[in-house]
Amino acid sequence: MRGYSLMRIAGIRVLIDPSWLFIFFMVVWSLATGYFPETEPPVRGPWAWTLGVVAALLLFASVLVHELSHAVLAKRAGIAVPRIRLFLFGGVSEMASEPQSPAVEVRIAAAGPLTSFGVAALFFVLTLTGLPSIVYGGRNVTDYLAGINLLLGLFNLLPGFPLDGGRILRAWLWSRRGDLLSATRTAGRSGSFVGFGLMGLGLVQLVAARNLAGIWMILIGLFLHQAAGAGYETLLFREALSGFSVRQLMSQPVITVPDHASLEELAQDYFFRHPRGSFPVASGNLFAGMVSLEQLKSVPRDEWVRTPVRRIMTPAASITPLGPDDDVVTALEAMVRGDTGRLPVVAGGRIIGILSRRDVMRLFKIRSDLGS
Repeated sequence: MRGYSLMRIAGIRVLIDPSWLFIFFMVVWSLATGYFPETEPPVRGPWAWTLGVVAALLLFASVLVHELSHAVLAKRAGIAVPRIRLFLFGGVSEMASEPQSPAVEVRIAAAGPLTSFGVAALFFVLTLTGLPSIVYGGRNVTDYLAGINLLLGLFNLLPGFPLDGGRILRAWLWSRRGDLLSATRTAGRSGSFVGFGLMGLGLVQLVAARNLAGIWMILIGLFLHQAAGAGYETLLFREALSGFSVRQLMSQPVITVPDHASLEELAQDYFFRHPRGSFPVASGNLFAGMVSLEQLKSVPRDEWVRTPVRRIMTPAASITPLGPDDDVVTALEAMVRGDTGRLPVVAGGRIIGILSRRDVMRLFKIRSDLGS
């Protein structure tokens, strides 16, 4: 999974996409060289760069709070949120499944803009207290954060999926039509329309006004257009897999590693002979855990001969295995939550199969090729 792990909040992993580093530098640069020198009082030189770093960090903290509001509401609704990703254009809460009803969709979607408005009000009130003025240029920072959070909330209310406003639109369409797929398709088209509109505005800004900020408008519009289509395709993917059980897709027979085998045997007899990212581990006939290539690599080579697999494996108690009658969509969501490519299928404590994302993708391709 691409990205740098920053922290865990309430069991949710926060990742920083490499593209975030670029936009962070651009925000700091624009604040230090363009915004703060033009404010009252004007701030220039090294102190402007210092305030730029502080303001940029607080901006992305605000984005994180925005996404956390979505994640908290989603978790309360029983939807797993394994990750929040901060990237070039802001942030996204990666939910493992769709909301169960239009009302739940509205609550989750509305939480983000409301949180941004709340953060904007917080910085505005802080400015009114006069406390930021204790530090030279401090008020400039709080004024900026109040304004940018207000804009963030308003931008996310645009009626284009997957923006929050687009999700609210989808919920309204879903409640009227009773069909989530149809509602997503229409809201996605609205998202593409908004994206094209932003690209058009950016082009006018770039050509007519010769303002380089138009480039960002074009990029944001392009991203929104692509994300709108991806959101519909994701739901279509889930619809195509609905009704299939794990039993129908799981691979058999299963290659299992004895828990007493050495890591040298694990490398020579399993990873070298059967290229996989991980293997289930058995203790006798019972499922004992999973061992991955990454876990093997974490042990120095000279210790492989005397280190048993059971010492490095992820124990069964820490893994929620699949059941043979589980729905394939549920199984895929479990793989997304665990950020894993393979999960064991267990019945009566014994491993009877294994399901991989590759198996699921193969089914989807067949369904797509047959026009199902």
